[in-house]
Amino acid sequence: SKLIEKPVVDKSISFEKSSQNFRWAASVAAFGMVMRDSEFKGNATLDQALQIAESAKGDDKEGYRAEFI
Repeated sequence: SKLIEKPVVDKSISFEKSSQNFRWAASVAAFGMVMRDSEFKGNATLDQALQIAESAKGDDKEGYRAEFI
């Protein structure tokens, strides 16, 4: 194995301006955390997860995102 180090730089992009894929992943993560009542869900709700998913659906060629929604 070989150690590889790469710094991660915070670009301070607002959530609304982040990529569709990032917002989509956040909606799926929020859904899962709310469904299992995770201690890490913060103030996430199912309605919020749905709203984010709908706004981040994007080009859904396979229909997986529509199915999730």
